[in-house]
Amino acid sequence: LVSCEEDVKFNTPGFQGQKDDAFWRANDARAYLSSSGSVTIEGLNQFEEVILGTSSTNAGKYSLGTSNQDNFASYSLTLDGFTQEYATIPVPGQVSGTTLVSGGTGYSTSGNVETSGGTGSGLYVATTANDAGVVTKITIVAPGNGYMAGDLITVTGGNLNCRFRVLNVRNSNGEIEITEYDATKMTISGKFKFNASDVTNPISGQVVNFQYGEFYKVPRSEE
Repeated sequence: LVSCEEDVKFNTPGFQGQKDDAFWRANDARAYLSSSGSVTIEGLNQFEEVILGTSSTNAGKYSLGTSNQDNFASYSLTLDGFTQEYATIPVPGQVSGTTLVSGGTGYSTSGNVETSGGTGSGLYVATTANDAGVVTKITIVAPGNGYMAGDLITVTGGNLNCRFRVLNVRNSNGEIEITEYDATKMTISGKFKFNASDVTNPISGQVVNFQYGEFYKVPRSEE
């Protein structure tokens, strides 16, 4: 996930950022709160729309492109009656993030370890193990290809019982951070960044990249 300097400026309220290395701004922004507590934040201008969704309004960071689609981002561009849509949907690709499931036993610290399992191939990791032979950290060395968010991967070596999950892949990932939800004034603020894949052809490799974005005191609207 590419990032850049966080230097956007806007009036109150605001929704804007850096899209594919160019400044992007919404002319209108609204937030919608569901009965389940999830929130959807929409930013629109003449031809484009960005939608951010999180499972709650709680302050914190929400990972995108994972098997949990309650947290998502999408971008659409409409010109001459034709709409191009991109979203952080589950797609096959190179591994971006991982989550350690089990540290296993009998492992040692190593800089280049083969893996097995999942839908892809070619994934190698570096392992950090403690004195008891339990892996405490996984670092991607070679991201492989064809993996999906949620894939369960086994690290070779040791007793073959160290496992981790693929959090997301490079062409569908990102993060939404809610920094403030004001229930009294009914506004929400935060930051975001994401890579979103072409919805109509997810394996095309076409990606829209928001390197940095921010929404500030976006008002809540009724459905």
